[in-house]
This record gives sequence, structure tokens and C-alpha cells, in this order.
Amino acid sequence: MGFFDKIKSMVGVTGVKLEYTRVESPWPYFDPMIKATINVKAGKDAVTIIGTKGTFYAKRTVNGTEEKIVLGTDISNPENCASTQRNGVFVDEFPCALEAEGEVSFTFFINDMDVPAALAEWGGQTPASAKANGITFFIEGEVDVKETLDLFDPTLTQEVEVYHNEIKQQPEYQEEDNFSDSIYNNVIALEEDDDDDEITFTAEQRKLILSDDYEIEYALDGMEVLALYSLGQMHGKVVRLKDIIFDNPRVGLFKIEHINGHRNLDFSNPDLWRSITVDSISITFSKPNEWGHDASKFTSLFHIKNIALLKQ
Repeated sequence: MGFFDKIKSMVGVTGVKLEYTRVESPWPYFDPMIKATINVKAGKDAVTIIGTKGTFYAKRTVNGTEEKIVLGTDISNPENCASTQRNGVFVDEFPCALEAEGEVSFTFFINDMDVPAALAEWGGQTPASAKANGITFFIEGEVDVKETLDLFDPTLTQEVEVYHNEIKQQPEYQEEDNFSDSIYNNVIALEEDDDDDEITFTAEQRKLILSDDYEIEYALDGMEVLALYSLGQMHGKVVRLKDIIFDNPRVGLFKIEHINGHRNLDFSNPDLWRSITVDSISITFSKPNEWGHDASKFTSLFHIKNIALLKQ
């Protein structure tokens, strides 16, 4: 047995296998975010996943030397992670105990990127110029497995194709309109015992959710989901939701539980929802079943690919 084989045996490398179930490829070049979902499958032994790291980077080769620029990362761990539902209960995503041969998926949201600016010195201001200058793009997923003691954490890298999309202009607001004073821009602490509202359905909502016959009022797609006032018009109503985990659209009741700690949100005045910075948010999506209901909880808007308000 070689030296590294001995070390692997000592730290308990367990044959964890990674597979991308979804990568945003081709990726729109001027978007500030890229998403990917990675599936983790345990080997013969149970393992504990204590974090993940997604990295989006560009590379090129100049005079036989490979160069690399990291464009963005998404790091999750017990101190910085979303909530997820396990066995009907919402818990922190990490740590995650995985049984032998068990599987679990995690999603990377690598955002706040300005790729053209980051690659300006390489001549990568557009997809065409990036290709002409030999720039290629990759996403790398790393899973932090407790049993490997950080020595042999599994990683998986996949090349990402890019395409030229239109640059969306951000809405402009007049300087005299000072929306920074909105009460929702102030982050307040949630009471420790202040749980989310109880989930109930009216007879009309239950009928609409369980029916395949419905009409769309309006829809938000991609970055449009971040328009809080428009999203708020869907609060407490039945919507059709498509998120990055479940590829098929689902119909259910949509509720915004809090934004920046504020509950009892007022979505009647659009002026309150301009220039809002979201530091914390909680959203539930639920539908009735024979046991009562099942629900998904989101602590980020970036999970949502498309959401449409149904005519109630």
C-alpha cells in the first residue's frame, strides 16, 4: 500500500461520488449569477457533509503556462447555510448526515459577478472576444466531508459554454425620491419563538391547487423574481412555481413570511419596495395532501426560476 493510500485509509475516504444534475450551460455572459446543482452519493460507509463550495472560473494558456481567474464562489457551512426540509421539519442544510449509499443534492448560487470587467485584461469583454483569446469557463464543486479531515474532499469540475445575452438595464429612480427610508430596509431581530404563520387553505385555494384548469395573471422569470413589489402581489395566493431543485412546475400557496425580520408586510404601496436591500427573507410554498400539507421553505429568492400568479 502506497503512502497516500495509507493516509486515505487512516482518514476514512469513503468513496463519495459527485454528479452534476444541472449546470446553467450555456450561461448568459452578462448575468451576475450562475447556478448549478450537484448530487452527492455516499459509498459503503455513512458520511457527514459539513459544507460545500462552488467556484466559477476562467482559464487560458499563454506560452505554455495555464492561467486562471476566479470569477465567483459560493461557500456554505454550518455557520452560513440555508434551511431545508428533512422528515417534514425545517433544519439547517449543514451538517447533513448521509447513510451508506445515500444521496443528497446541493445547489450553488455563485453571484455578484462582473465577468466582462474581471476578464478585461484578457480581452474577454464579450463571449466572442473571450473565445478569440482562448478563454474557457468552468464550474468546480467541492464537498466538505467530515470523515476526510479536509485531506481528500471530493471535487467535480465541468466546462461551461457561454452565450451573448442582452445587458439588462437597472431601473433608475429620481434622486428627490428618497426610498432608502423604507422601514423594510432596516433589519430587525426575529423573536426566538416567532415561528412562521400556520399554513391553511381556503376551499377555493384548495380547489385551484388541485386543479389542472387555471389561467395565468402574470409571471416573473429569472432576475424579475427580485422585483419585490410584483412578487409581493402573490403573497398569500396560489401560484405556479418552478425552482432550481424541482424542474417541473408545481402549483401551491405562496407566502412571504418575513423580509429583514419584518412580518405583516404591506404590499399596497409600491414606493415602499424600491431600492430594498434584502439581508434576510423567508418564503414558504405549500400544497395540501392526504396528511395535511407538504411545504418547501426558501431563504433566498435565487432558488426560484419562474413564478406565475394564477387567477384566483
